[in-house]
Amino acid sequence: MKHNAAVCALASLLFIAPSATAERPSYNRRTGLLEVSLLGLRKAAERGDRAEMGRWAARIGVARLAKALADPDRSLVLAALDSVLYLPDRLLLLDAVLAQCDSSDTRVDERALQTLGALLGDADAALLDAWDVPDEIAGRACRVLSVAAGRTDRSNNVRLAALQSLADANALCAGRNDLSALTHDPSPDVRRAAVLVLPSDGALSLSALREASKDADPGVAAAAGAALCRQQLAPHAKPTPPSAPVRPWREIVLAPGTPAEDAAEILSCLADSTDPTDVKTIEELRSKGSPLLRDLAKPGTDRP
Repeated sequence: MKHNAAVCALASLLFIAPSATAERPSYNRRTGLLEVSLLGLRKAAERGDRAEMGRWAARIGVARLAKALADPDRSLVLAALDSVLYLPDRLLLLDAVLAQCDSSDTRVDERALQTLGALLGDADAALLDAWDVPDEIAGRACRVLSVAAGRTDRSNNVRLAALQSLADANALCAGRNDLSALTHDPSPDVRRAAVLVLPSDGALSLSALREASKDADPGVAAAAGAALCRQQLAPHAKPTPPSAPVRPWREIVLAPGTPAEDAAEILSCLADSTDPTDVKTIEELRSKGSPLLRDLAKPGTDRP
């Protein structure tokens, strides 16, 4: 019995040893200075306490967060990814975040792609230069997002996270990679997201958007119609090809399943049309459309 009790006691000590060690402060071997424990960051991330994560990230610093991002401990990597954005010198971690964007762990992969988009979304060429981040790394980040969006072997959540990050990083990533092939993806969610992130100009984008306006999914067709309408209404320095969709504006607006926000955008182009059928559609929307469309279809002087 005594032997069994001793074995159990030893096993329990071994079990708690890692957490006890993690709670103890450590010292930098090179400088001899006390290092802040990473356990506080992990606990703050588990609670979702953003203010606390920011405080821990600032105390831990960029160099140790970079090591945490490469740690085999999944929960620590996720906590580090969550805390990156709270650092003023966060762009210095761009390379370390990039390394996690092809993780075999779906959750880490998705979180890393989201963090990458947020990092790039807050930056521009001047800011990258100020932090000595080479343009090659920014270009590689945009390529990583584009490749992740196109990987059909990945979950839709990961692919949509990549496309959302491309949208967030539009100032840096727009036009760097051709995303038009994604408008033919098997997933309607991916097709719609790809339409929303396509550059607003260029013959290739225009062709892809016109083709997408015929999509069988109303959400995809409406997103394409709204994008084409924005192109048509935008001021141009020189004449450009007409950006009207292959389907008439009225068909997209009236189609069942068209998102209200897309229909609202397309109404501006529909109202500019001199086609008698379009004029009749506007009149019908004023009396029979949804409350939002009825209000938007009113003449400018009649709106509240």
